[in-house]
Amino acid sequence: MELAKRNRGNLRSGFSLVELLVAMAITGVVMTAVFKIYTTQQDSYLLQEQVAEMQQNGRTAKYVMAREIRMAGYDPTASNEFGLVSAGGNSIRFSMDSKVENGEPDPTGEVITYSVSSGNLERKDGSGNQLVVENIEAVGFAYAFDADDDGNIDTSAGGNIIWAIDSDVTDTDHRLDKYLDTNDDGIISVDDDVAGADLASLAPLHRIRAVRIWILARTGREDRAFSDTSTYVVANQRVNANDGSRRHLLTTTVKCRNMAL
Repeated sequence: MELAKRNRGNLRSGFSLVELLVAMAITGVVMTAVFKIYTTQQDSYLLQEQVAEMQQNGRTAKYVMAREIRMAGYDPTASNEFGLVSAGGNSIRFSMDSKVENGEPDPTGEVITYSVSSGNLERKDGSGNQLVVENIEAVGFAYAFDADDDGNIDTSAGGNIIWAIDSDVTDTDHRLDKYLDTNDDGIISVDDDVAGADLASLAPLHRIRAVRIWILARTGREDRAFSDTSTYVVANQRVNANDGSRRHLLTTTVKCRNMAL
């Protein structure tokens, strides 16, 4: 009799179905919140990692190109065979006597081209295409010059440096023919004519004294919670973004110290 009473007491002290359902519902809500917090933190971590990598890629591209472009025209034998070979808006080709120093450009190692291919910055020196950094959406170049060789970089009517390009690097004259700051406000921006404007007189490439570089880096993956609809000015290019990738635009100016000799 006493055993039966204890068993009935134990049954009365258990959980009812309603209580179990409520407990399961609360547990589900808590687990959902925990999972959401975890995924949010994970996405934030991955994004920060991607942004840091993007910024590092841009800085690396800037450092590598600036270092070599600064040496364009290096000619210890005074052969006058080295300098800017082509001066395009989205690619640059130059030479320097850095291997044997014999006064003759070696097509393998002394003639260098930088451009973007398939979203990567590539360097070509005659021995093949070398990947510099990944996830570079565009690079741009513009060139300041001293056309009359008076020791001063040419400026516009407004007193601003004339940044120009050779709009057709396949031609045979190898001269700068378009300037990019078409409204002469000192800034190359979306307000300028993307095609550039004709120079009054064409400037030969050996009169180039400085190179301005633009580098547009992007993240390797898109952010689902972000939309980029900006227009980026990269020399004479206009890059219209329309996706979830984050971008970082860097610019720098390199003085061609060997081109003024």
